[in-house]
Amino acid sequence: MTKNNQVNPSRSPTVWVDQSAFFHEHPSSKPIASPDIQPSPSQMMTAAAIAIGSKKSLPDHPKRSIPQLNQNPWDTFEPVAASSHDRSLIFARHKTMKGELVHIQQLKQQFSPAKDFLELMEQISHPSFLRLLERYHHDASYTLVWEPTEVSVSHILASSCSITTDELVGIVKPVLEGIQYLRGLGRALATLGPETILLTQSGDVKIMGVENSCQINESEMNFATMKLCALADVVTKLMLRNPTYEWEPKIKNLPCQLESISVEELLKVNSFRLSKFSAKVTECDVYQRVMRRRVEIVGQCSQQDCLSRY
Repeated sequence: MTKNNQVNPSRSPTVWVDQSAFFHEHPSSKPIASPDIQPSPSQMMTAAAIAIGSKKSLPDHPKRSIPQLNQNPWDTFEPVAASSHDRSLIFARHKTMKGELVHIQQLKQQFSPAKDFLELMEQISHPSFLRLLERYHHDASYTLVWEPTEVSVSHILASSCSITTDELVGIVKPVLEGIQYLRGLGRALATLGPETILLTQSGDVKIMGVENSCQINESEMNFATMKLCALADVVTKLMLRNPTYEWEPKIKNLPCQLESISVEELLKVNSFRLSKFSAKVTECDVYQRVMRRRVEIVGQCSQQDCLSRY
């Protein structure tokens, strides 16, 4: 693989800024906590930043409304455990509809969602990205409610799971489609790696971090800035999980193709047919271990113990 398309550190005007681009400061605000759980600093986070620069119009379609509820989110949800792939999130379930699972993100007390952040999350509508479901405002603090995911590619790499062609395609295709969608908006992901590619129990692949995406000029778009080199690295690591597997020629060359062929051309390749992430992977030992552990926590731990024991 070649890595000649690197970001020039001196390039402009793309500027990566801090979280203040998306959040307004509220020095007097107080954190919201469940009566049974006092969130630790690692469980209180802000969504990261977006870059400043010339805006490109988003697609002309109705905005997805993200409701704001002016109440304590812990009146509606109860904590189950810290997220298995991001301990800054709290895995929670609806108090009355037990089957409704979500991830709760409690913002740092001095920040509230800024207008640009909310507009971006309402405008970006693509199944490859995590959805922001609701936002809560209570006692001058803000809480975001995200759709839940089960495991990340990092879990697969750390497990004894092996990957086949269909499973690899099932991961790569949605990620490529998400990258292509952002490119059409003049945007690029801030980061992409095994920990930001998530899987749901139903087989959907979700990219975490679209809220951190950066506006980027067309002249700056290359295999590195569009995170195709990063995706190639993920693919290589997944393929190494099954070294004796006879990969199809097109798939065997996929890491190199990701660093040399456009997203549009890659998605035209016959190997990238519509497919769900194989049940073989979602049933692998890491998935079972994560879900079994969650069940144990719900059944045996008090809410006070959940996060510390997970």
